[in-house]
Amino acid sequence: MIKGKVALVTGAGGGVGKAISKRLSSEGCKVVMLGRSRTKLQKAASEIGNKKNTMTVIADITKEAEVLSAIDQTINSFDKIDILVNNAGIINDPMPFHEMTEDQWDDLVKTNLFGTFKMTQAVIPVMMKNGGGSIVNISSVLGIRAIPRVPLSVYAVTKAGVIMFTRSIAVEYGQYKIRCNCIAPSTIRSSIIEPYLQDEEAKKVLESTFPLRVIGEPDDIAGAVAYLCSDDSKWVTGTIMMVDGGLSAKQ
Repeated sequence: MIKGKVALVTGAGGGVGKAISKRLSSEGCKVVMLGRSRTKLQKAASEIGNKKNTMTVIADITKEAEVLSAIDQTINSFDKIDILVNNAGIINDPMPFHEMTEDQWDDLVKTNLFGTFKMTQAVIPVMMKNGGGSIVNISSVLGIRAIPRVPLSVYAVTKAGVIMFTRSIAVEYGQYKIRCNCIAPSTIRSSIIEPYLQDEEAKKVLESTFPLRVIGEPDDIAGAVAYLCSDDSKWVTGTIMMVDGGLSAKQ
């Protein structure tokens, strides 16, 4: 049951962020959609169509002043924050580690790790005052295992960091009734992989890697988020939920 709760979703202008926002809204949440692109956010919000209970906030999660402003705007509009979904993240094109520049490292670390840190740090005092809350971090199967011929070492390290951060926050703040869980997806349908799905042969090869023989959809992540934010998971914290079509079970 999450009706009436206030949820803040980062990276809400992207496919997964939009699906999460839409699902939480459909279950009666007031949703604050955070992102860097006004155009993407407004388009996503219009697709949800619940103007009364959704709000868009332009913010870069790597900038503390913008994060704090987003928290203030949320509280001014909806009085509290019950749910934080740290969905925003970036990924680089696969490339050998020794060829990466420090700037490329910095971009990944700032968004995937520091951005998650900043949002969480800003929200925790609000949740402590409220008497509890639920934080859901989005990691990746690459935060748990390396995939041959897919060199994404720094990205993988940031996602592994998100997993350990989840466990640490769960243990540290459980006493305040703040739960923190993590979702580790594998391949989810997005604009990045859409070209591969247009090629029937490439699509078959990709799908054959999963025991369920299909790739994930943004709604698959949204469903897992809804569960982890609801009272159905009130005794679940510090867990890493694999949403990966069975990939981690076979390797």
